[in-house]
Amino acid sequence: MPSSTPNLPQLHSRRPFLTEGGLETALVYQHGYDLPSFASWPLLSSPAGCAILRELHSSYVHIAQSHQTGIVLETQTWRASEPWMRIIAPGEDPKAKVRSVTSDTVALLKSIRAELATELCPIVISGCLGPLGDAYKLSATQDLQVFTDGYAELVRCLADAGVDMLSLMTTSNIVEATAAATLAREAGLPILISFGVETDGALLGGMPLEEAIAQVDAATGAYPVYFGVNCAHPEHFLPVLRRMDARVRGRIGCLRANSSQKSHAELDNSATLDRGDVAALARTHTELLSLLPGLKVVGGCCGTDEEHVSAIADVVLGPA
Repeated sequence: MPSSTPNLPQLHSRRPFLTEGGLETALVYQHGYDLPSFASWPLLSSPAGCAILRELHSSYVHIAQSHQTGIVLETQTWRASEPWMRIIAPGEDPKAKVRSVTSDTVALLKSIRAELATELCPIVISGCLGPLGDAYKLSATQDLQVFTDGYAELVRCLADAGVDMLSLMTTSNIVEATAAATLAREAGLPILISFGVETDGALLGGMPLEEAIAQVDAATGAYPVYFGVNCAHPEHFLPVLRRMDARVRGRIGCLRANSSQKSHAELDNSATLDRGDVAALARTHTELLSLLPGLKVVGGCCGTDEEHVSAIADVVLGPA
């Protein structure tokens, strides 16, 4: 079990770190890749796929370098849990597939770190967990053991591969979040729990963001190193943050906003990429920074790319 202040450089930095934008939407809409179930890990199996992943990750490192801050890079494992392997790679041994994908994606990020990390730009490798079901549909189960079993092999493989931390992204289920945090504790890794919210700022199903954070903290002994909000435009969750209890608000350490103000249903049914208003998205981070004293990491989610993250960095960190 890590100490109450794990040795993560973003926790001790006076300046927020960066992270990537929406790699998957960029791969689909800007680079023409077909990602099964929105999984980017299949690209690891070809030299061309590895090359584009290296290029995209490295582009965000260069933005961090220009702003003299660090960066958190996420593994290509948002859709790499055993349940998803059975869907995306039918006929293959799901445990073996999880292990090979995890080894390949961590090796890629470690090679980028070896090449590009500097004293002023440390690189943190985060093992990414995604929801075990559709991120925008209510789960059919609230069974803690189902979620624990679904994540166990991926967490084990990420720990064995040597990630610095874990992240559960785009969840809207506190039982799922509790299972991931419990497995992280057993693996001795810090974890970020990042909730996706709807246009009203609440989780899918209506649970308030403040309540979700409080319940996961209560269930896990406040184990997550910090919480996050991702896959929503700031205009969807700013009203919630303004009235949130300051203590709970202080637990939010990561923001990865969408560029579009559309709902998840609208985005799912869109044939084109909505990049939104880059400058307007960046400007919202002025208020977000004032509301979130515990903010450690900023980046983007669906529809965002290097331009969005660079503009956000200019607001949060000052022009490069």
